[in-house]
Amino acid sequence: MYPEVYEAAKSGEFHSLMTIILENGEDLSHQTTPKGNNVLHVAAQFGRANFIREFLQDLPRSSLLWKCNCKGDTPLHVATQLGSYEMLLRIPNSDEDTLLHSVIRRHCKGVVELLIEEDPHLCDIINAADESPLYLAIHQRLWDIIEPILCASSWPSSHKGPKGLTALHAAVTLSLSSCKKILEKRPEMIREKDDIGWTPLHYVAHANKVDAVQLLLQHDTSIAYDLDKEGDSALHIAALQGHINVINQLITSCHDAWDIINFKRQTALHAAVIGGKVNVVKHILRITNLEDLINKKDTNGNMALHLAMHLREYDSALILAKDKRVDCFATTKDHLTALDIFSAQKDEDSAGNFICHRWILSEKSEGLCQYNHSSRVLRALKDSHGFPTVQDRVVEEKRRLEKQFSEGQSAASITMGRDSSLKSLIELELLVASFIATATFAAAFAIPGGYSNDGPNQGMATLAGRAAFKTFVITNTIALVFVW
Repeated sequence: MYPEVYEAAKSGEFHSLMTIILENGEDLSHQTTPKGNNVLHVAAQFGRANFIREFLQDLPRSSLLWKCNCKGDTPLHVATQLGSYEMLLRIPNSDEDTLLHSVIRRHCKGVVELLIEEDPHLCDIINAADESPLYLAIHQRLWDIIEPILCASSWPSSHKGPKGLTALHAAVTLSLSSCKKILEKRPEMIREKDDIGWTPLHYVAHANKVDAVQLLLQHDTSIAYDLDKEGDSALHIAALQGHINVINQLITSCHDAWDIINFKRQTALHAAVIGGKVNVVKHILRITNLEDLINKKDTNGNMALHLAMHLREYDSALILAKDKRVDCFATTKDHLTALDIFSAQKDEDSAGNFICHRWILSEKSEGLCQYNHSSRVLRALKDSHGFPTVQDRVVEEKRRLEKQFSEGQSAASITMGRDSSLKSLIELELLVASFIATATFAAAFAIPGGYSNDGPNQGMATLAGRAAFKTFVITNTIALVFVW
C-alpha cells in the first residue's frame, strides 16, 4: 500500500484519498498492507467511521467491507477486536443515518447482512427523517433483506417511518409477501395509525388492493371498525373512491360494517355521494334490508339524497329519488326537503337552465346533458312530493304578507324582486318566439324550389311531388299553429 494511501485512511481523510487516486490514474483503494489490510481495515483500526461511510457510498468499492486480511478478519472484525465497532457502525452523519441506513440506500444487500450480523442494534436506530432501517428497506423495495431486519430488530420503534407511517403501511400496497412476513413477526403493526389516523387497511381500501384487504382482515377483522381522524372507516374510503370489490370484501368479513358512521354521522352511502361514485350508490341500493342506511341522516340532518342535491350530483340524486325506500319527504335540520334544495338551486340560475332546457328539447345537445338530468330529478321529486306542499305555500304567503304589513309596501312591490327572474324568462321566451315566427312566415311565402311557370301544373310548387317537400309543409304548418 502506498504510504500516502495509508496515511489518508489512517487520518480519515477520504477526499485526500480520492485526490491521490485521481492524480495516479488508477484505483489505489484496493491496495493492501503486508498484513493484508485494505484501506477499510486501516480506517477501522483507527476508528474513522466517517471515512468508511463515505467510502461505501461507491457501490463497487463497498465489497472491501467483507474482504479478509491475512488473519481472516474483515474490517468489521478489526473494529470489534479494538472495541470501536459501535462507534464505527452507529455514529450518524448529518442526516442521522447510520452506516446501515447508508448501505440500504445504496442497495448493498451483502453489506446490509454483514452489518446486521455484526451489530443487530443498528436495526433499531431511526434517522432524522424518522426512517427505521426496516421502513427504508421496504421503501427501497429491498424485499430480500426485510426478514433479516425483522429478526434482528427488538425495539417497538424499529418499524417506524415518517409522518407516523410504519413498515406495514409502506409494504401493504407494494408486496403481499412482505406484508405476510411483517404480520407474522409484528402483528401489532396492523392497528397502528399514521398522522392522519389511517391504518394499513385504510390505505389498501383507498388503493383498491382487494387481496391485501383480505389478508389484513384474516389477521384481525376488528380493524374494519377503526376510524381515522375524520372518523372515516376503510368502508367510507372505499365508497368514496368507488371500489366495489373492496366494499364487498369488507362486508363479507364484517356483516354489520354498513352501520359504521363517521364523526359527522355519515354512512358509506353518504361517502359514495360525496365522491360522486354512482356505481357505489347503485350497488348499495341493490342490497335489501338497508332502509336505515339509505335514510340515515348526518349531523346536519342530510340524508344521502339531500347531499346529492347540495353537491349537484344529479346522477346519484336521480337514482335515490326513484328508489321507493328513500324517504323523499324527509327534511334537514334547516327544514328543507331534497326538493327545496333543488328548487333553490334552480332559482339561482333559472335563466341559464331555461335556455339549456330549450336547447335540449330542440337540439338534444350532448354537452348539456347535465341539465337534462336535473330535469329528470325534478320530475322524480315532484312525483313523490305532490310539489309544492300546501303548508309551504301557506307559510310563504304569511311571510310575504307580514313583510308587506311591517314595511307598508304594496303587494306589487313586495313580489317584484321575487318575480324579476320570471319576468326575464318571459321576455326571453317572447324573443325566441319572435325569431321562430319570423322564420316560419318567411318559409311559408318563400317556397323552396319556387313555382312552376308553364305546363299543366302552372302556379304549383315545383317540388310538390317530393316527400321532403311534404314534410316541410307539415312541419311549417305546425309551427304556424304554435305561433298563433
